[in-house]
Amino acid sequence: MEYIITVMAHDRPGIVAGIGKAIYEMGGNIEELSQTVMRGYFTIIVCATLLHSPSCEVVKEAIEATGAPDELEVAVRIRKPDEPLSATPPSYDHFILTLFGRDRPGVIYHMASYLASHGINITDLYGRTSDGGFTIVLELSVPPELDPRKLKDELEKLGRSFGMSAHFQHENLFRATHDLRSLAMPSV
Repeated sequence: MEYIITVMAHDRPGIVAGIGKAIYEMGGNIEELSQTVMRGYFTIIVCATLLHSPSCEVVKEAIEATGAPDELEVAVRIRKPDEPLSATPPSYDHFILTLFGRDRPGVIYHMASYLASHGINITDLYGRTSDGGFTIVLELSVPPELDPRKLKDELEKLGRSFGMSAHFQHENLFRATHDLRSLAMPSV
């Protein structure tokens, strides 16, 4: 069975090691994860497979035990095998939208509302303010019936209405122009 596990705590070294150890000691394997530190708070979401199908409470207690008492906020769910891996069909294409500009209230709300109104799913999102500016990077699943050129124009116009520069491109182009592996030393 697959378990979806979320953990939040004040950041410190060793939290990932503790979570990994708890899962390993339950005969588990981490299949996928996403982790970040935000404003001093550690957050992670993990998909793990575990032998012997322990209850969610057992998994929660094992992970909580890797921290100090009441340090880790842990939630655990079992992912049902018939649940889809994504909220969007496989026919959807993947694009990256980046926005840069001055910070102002409502940017996320208006952009997310626009995307949702067009059936576009946000599958990953990063945003951070710094020195009055705001940077947002969104990974999007876009329905195949939408014209990417028209969508690019509309998203750039919407970005400008917030005082932001918006760039919309297919994920393959984004990865090709941002892949650090291509800058690595050539193999001998």
